[in-house]
Amino acid sequence: MDIVKHTVDFQVHKLWGRFNMLSWNYYEISESSYEQFLNAQENLIPYPVDDDPSEHFKSEKRILLSSFQTIVFSAMACEAAIYDLSAIHLGDDYTKKYIDKLDLVAKWMVVPSLICGKSLEEDGPAINALRILTRIRNSLVHHKSLPCNPIEEMNKKAKKQIDKIVNNTRVAFQAVVLLSLELNRVMKIKTGVLPFFEKYEKNIPEEIKSEKIRSEITRCREIDGKKKF
Repeated sequence: MDIVKHTVDFQVHKLWGRFNMLSWNYYEISESSYEQFLNAQENLIPYPVDDDPSEHFKSEKRILLSSFQTIVFSAMACEAAIYDLSAIHLGDDYTKKYIDKLDLVAKWMVVPSLICGKSLEEDGPAINALRILTRIRNSLVHHKSLPCNPIEEMNKKAKKQIDKIVNNTRVAFQAVVLLSLELNRVMKIKTGVLPFFEKYEKNIPEEIKSEKIRSEITRCREIDGKKKF
């Protein structure tokens, strides 16, 4: 088979200032919520056998609320970041006309390729985490309640429904960090659309982060280095 090779020069903007870039704000809310989630899990009050269970239920609710916030704001950070990236490098008109029609995973696959000729790894840790984040975000945004009868069967189903969301909270947080790490590596610049998490990057000094968050970011660096999820 004959192959025709084309050579294309790509121009990547090094500056990324725009008005109302909110992805960093969304990430900060996600990070704060994730730390609350970890603390709430660590301090879960067991269900009492012969006592008032109200404190247990309050404890469970703290886990749920912080989980939901982490997931939703992680997804919002990813949505805002990829729009900003596209608008900066491809223009607002092109982004609104073509990129906005794609789903979130497709945006993250297509936009870097259009900008620099190289996409994120399709089966890499960042995109795999984003796929999970997208599914659980959708399960929250388009949530469907369940009937009460038969009560025992539906109670098990309801628990499974919520557990699936809560158990993916960590992946939701990791998705933002992993996307930032791989995007900056692929683009060969600090893109600025998400906070920087490279080891020696001090735009968000690690000394002011909690040990739990520092540990999670370090874990993401390890995952990103291994390129598997």
